[in-house]
Amino acid sequence: MPKTTIADLFADTLHLAGVERIYGVVGDSLNGITDSLRRRGQIEWVHVRDEEAAAFAAGAEAQLTGRLAACAGSCGPGNMHLINGLYDCNRTRVPVLAIAAQVPSGEIGSNYFQETRPEALFRECSVYCETISNADQMPRTLDTAIRAAVGHRGVSVVAISGDVALRTATGLRARSVGALLPSATSVEPDVESLAQLATLLNDAGRVTTLAGRVQNRPSPVAEDRRSAKGADRPRARRQGVCRI
Repeated sequence: MPKTTIADLFADTLHLAGVERIYGVVGDSLNGITDSLRRRGQIEWVHVRDEEAAAFAAGAEAQLTGRLAACAGSCGPGNMHLINGLYDCNRTRVPVLAIAAQVPSGEIGSNYFQETRPEALFRECSVYCETISNADQMPRTLDTAIRAAVGHRGVSVVAISGDVALRTATGLRARSVGALLPSATSVEPDVESLAQLATLLNDAGRVTTLAGRVQNRPSPVAEDRRSAKGADRPRARRQGVCRI
């Protein structure tokens, strides 16, 4: 029986998390992961024009579905091209996992061709960013990245060298979706705070309302439209995916 590689565990964990496709551009440092996706046939690889488009596509999918989406870039300039789209994903608070391939593990720190520091590059546009350098880190590091992206609604970046992805896995995939993904949470203001806000609005002369983005849930924008019918105040809404 063939041994399970880190790349196989990677693909199985993403599938369990509900990822249906990964946007990216293939490269030799991603060969282990892309080959595992091909053999398993559970997640679609969507080839795009460049990695920037991959990050924006993943962000659009996450906004439309509310679920975790994924993108990938090969080592060096491949994953560096993700950064513009990942900044957008993180600022708009959508759950995206980015796979940043790295140069061969034995060459890190040697000024190797196309060597970069993904942990430093993506730190400012992510809620979680770590490197997998040995088999003992899987699937813990990937599980943590997924929980961070879904729980904090932002970008998680996992960097991994191509040779590390081909090593034999020592860990096991999470037992269930419930063990992997955090449960949905909601935040509601208390009655007293709502009453204070209503008083401020009622006592004000003219009020401009800025309503934010909504995703797959009852829309406060729609409620705002109804409440504003009887009020003489202008309204504005941020651009973005809004289902009303």
